[in-house]
Amino acid sequence: MKILKKISLIIFFAFLFLIYENIHAFRDGIVGFTKKDGNETGCVCHGVKPASFINVRISGPANVESNDTAIYVLTILNGPAVAGGCDIAASLGEVHPSPIDTVLKRQKSFTGADFELTHKYPKLFTNDTLRFTFRYIAPAISNVRDTLFANGNSVNLDTTSDNDFWNYAQNFIINITPKSGIANNSASIKSFKIDQNYPNPFNPETKIRFAVNKSANISMDIYDANGKVVASLLNDKYYSPGEYSLTFNAGQYNLSSGVYFYKLYSEEFSEIKKMMYVK
Repeated sequence: MKILKKISLIIFFAFLFLIYENIHAFRDGIVGFTKKDGNETGCVCHGVKPASFINVRISGPANVESNDTAIYVLTILNGPAVAGGCDIAASLGEVHPSPIDTVLKRQKSFTGADFELTHKYPKLFTNDTLRFTFRYIAPAISNVRDTLFANGNSVNLDTTSDNDFWNYAQNFIINITPKSGIANNSASIKSFKIDQNYPNPFNPETKIRFAVNKSANISMDIYDANGKVVASLLNDKYYSPGEYSLTFNAGQYNLSSGVYFYKLYSEEFSEIKKMMYVK
């Protein structure tokens, strides 16, 4: 009799738990379903199979220097488009929440092998589009290829999985390159080096850091995709050795969304990096 009572209590509490889960369904996300190894089942809480009309894509730099940090955006389109969530992972590097997107959290996967990103709570769509912004930290090794994996869902936020849909993002390949400024000439090493702007993509401000190893007069210009100078941040300004940072505000120059380039140069050395402005 005692065993039957225990079994009955277990069934009763399990039933209450299911009711609670149904009422409070999908408040936050879980990790481990990003198709990282090709065997994950995906976001099955919101439908058994991926829906092809849900467009999920990753955007960001295709090349990142070893140990550097870059900003990426996961975009979800279509579906009920009321709210959505995601699961994001990297093969070699690390994924972290971005200060400009507080909806994401970093959580250890159920395998215990690594960390992934998911949502703290469903994020609301704007029209039919939802974006999650996150940081990627490249591995210490260079001349390798890393992969970002993700899925995203589009839900109606009615506390059930009815008419919710999801899909995988296409795997995003990142080329891990050696640190810039370490070229095969001493002038590059002795002059200065420039880091990838952060955040990137940005709206409307981003910071550009650079290090000066040799006193020099330095200039920095911003170019659009057609090679036209749209802003001059430095004009032959003298810098002594040290580390410096500039803030570029695209809104001050009435720029449209798109790809831009920033060039740091002196008489001895120049370097160009790409950035993305997203309104």
